This record gives sequence, structure tokens and C-alpha cells, in this order.
Amino acid sequence: MKRSPDTFVFPTELGARLRDLRLRAGLTQLGLAQAMGRTGKKAGNLVGRIERGDERYPSFGIVADFLRGCRAGFKDITDILDLYTNLPTLQQKVFGRALVKIAANLPQKWQDQVTDYDMHFDHPKAPAKPDVKQTMPDRLKRLERARKTAAAARRRYLYGQFLKCEVDKAGTGLPEVFKTMLFNHGLEWFGILYRTRKNRPETRERQLVASEERYVKDGSLPVSAIRYIQDAVRRHFAELEARGDLDWLPELSLDEYEASLLAPTRKRELKRVQHDEYLRKFGVYDAARKAAVEQVWNEVQSVLDEANVFKERWPVYRMAVAWFCTVAGQTEPGSAEERRQVEEYTLEPRWIRLGLDTALAQRLAAMVLARFRDLAKSFPPDPRPRR
Repeated sequence: MKRSPDTFVFPTELGARLRDLRLRAGLTQLGLAQAMGRTGKKAGNLVGRIERGDERYPSFGIVADFLRGCRAGFKDITDILDLYTNLPTLQQKVFGRALVKIAANLPQKWQDQVTDYDMHFDHPKAPAKPDVKQTMPDRLKRLERARKTAAAARRRYLYGQFLKCEVDKAGTGLPEVFKTMLFNHGLEWFGILYRTRKNRPETRERQLVASEERYVKDGSLPVSAIRYIQDAVRRHFAELEARGDLDWLPELSLDEYEASLLAPTRKRELKRVQHDEYLRKFGVYDAARKAAVEQVWNEVQSVLDEANVFKERWPVYRMAVAWFCTVAGQTEPGSAEERRQVEEYTLEPRWIRLGLDTALAQRLAAMVLARFRDLAKSFPPDPRPRR
């Protein structure tokens, strides 16, 4: 019978624990096999396979005989077995994968909001009343709520990016505190428009007028800036509504996740899937790293201009910046290894002959190391194993 990869497999930790119990009892593998009622010259092979974890699916009776022969009990291995029984069930894994896919297209900040919001309902902080039976929420309802939460987070993110640009245009020359007020006014108008989509038009207009009067009456913001933001919000909201973005929900299909967990998977196919996943994660990480290197180089160009470095020599400094970024990712800040690698590069005769100024390069190194490490804080995890 084919087994799903999600079913129990005899863990190597359990085999090691059983071996310790046998040694504690002072038995050889053959001696334990005989105590278990197994006879023959090769009877000890069964004990060896169990201890090495090669016996992937030993029966309950074999494990019981093993413990009995060692004069031990199930209490001696329950902590290891509990590691498996405490794992999420198949249904929870299916739900978890679907939840991850729902939030996959959102920035990390909003992904966390979706999962945290779901956990709030899955494990409520307030205990149930003694006379009220507390039941787990229906998983399909939880997924539907998670879809709506993800869609709302996506709307806020996209609308926030749009509104930030419009506030910069409308609030040219205004202090930051006034730009923040304009931004909040735009958010308020967007909320009113969204909440009153299916209500009577006079309800929407009454709320919009009240919001406008409150900001105009305050007197801090120019009326022209307020009207500019209002027109931009109305226009952008109409565009979102026409495209159907206001009703967008992440796609969801539990069947594919359930099939992927229930269907038997060959080792070769599993390795290929793991390799593809590794390449995908590394591609995301490498793209973020290259973008950071390019950003640092763009910032360094202004320093080269101030130092009157000829354009013909910029490629030399471009390679130096790339090397300093590599050093930043491989060494600790202020370490001896960091100083050694920077000095070794900046004092290399080959680069000096090509026009690299040692003093300028060392000054750039300090700037690049700090800036790249700051940008690296937002990188996705590096999937490569650490040496």
C-alpha cells in the first residue's frame, strides 16, 4: 500500500532513544532480539534496523516487545512521539497553505496582518463563559474572512502609494505636519466612498461635505490643496471601481492543497520540488541584493562627482562598490576580517594602476558597508546554507 508523505515515519531520534534504553539495560542487539522472542543468527538485524531508523514503519507490537525486552515502558519515549502528534493535522496544513497563498501577493507587513488577524479568531484571548460551549470556527469561514482581510490590506497599500504621490503634488512647500493632515483627509474620503458604495447618494455626499467642512474650518490647510486631494480621490476611486479592484479577492482552492498532501510523492519528485523552491527563494533574494547594490552605486556617484573623478575611471569604482557590498554580507561590522578584506582590495596594485585612489576608496568603503547593511535588513531570507 502506498503511503502519503504526511503519514508517520519512524524518526531517527526515536531509534537513538531505543538504543540508549538497550545499552542502559546492558543488552547486545542479539540479546535483545532473543528477549523479544526473535531467534536465529540474524535476529539482531531487526534491532539494528530499528535503532538506525531503517525500519520506517515498525509495528506497534515490535516497539512494545523492544521496550519490554529493555525493561522500559512507553513513558520513556512519549516525549518523542508527542513531537509528531503535536504537529498540525492534514486539514490544518491544507488551511495553512491556503492562508499563505491568500497573503502571498501582499507586502510582508500586510501578510503578517492577515495571519495575525486569523490567529486572533482561531485562539481568542478571552476565555469562554462556563455555561457557553466554545467551538472552533468553521475553516471555510476563516478562509473567507482571511481573503477579505487580504483584499482590504491590498487596497490600503495600493491606495496609500497613490495618495502619497498626490499629497506631494498638492502639498509642495507645506510642512510635513500639513502633508500628514492632507494624507489623513484623503484616507477619510476614500473610507467614506468605499463604505457608501451601496448606500443612497445623499448619504455619501452628506458625509463628504462634513469631512470637508471640518478640515476647511481648521484653517491649517490651503483650500486649494484640500480640493485637489478630494478631486484626485474621487477620480482614482472611480477608476478602481470601474476596473473591479474594489471587489478583488485572492483566488482560493483547497482541493489542490489537499491533493498535494494526500498523494504519494517519490523521493526524486520531492527533491525536484525542493530544488525548484530553493531556486525560487534564491532568485528573490538575489534580485533584492542586486537592487541594493545598484542603489548604493547610485548614491556613490555623487561622491565621485564631488571628488572630481574622471568618468573613465568610474567602472573601477563600480567594481569596488560591488566588492564592498560582498564584504558587508560576509563579515561582521568593525571586525578584523572586514578591515583586512577592504585594505587588501584598496591596496591591490592592479586597481591602483587602473586609477583607483586608495584614500577615496577606503572612504567609500565605510559608506558602502554601512549603507548596504542597512538595506540588507529588508532582504528576504538567504536560502543558501551558512558555512
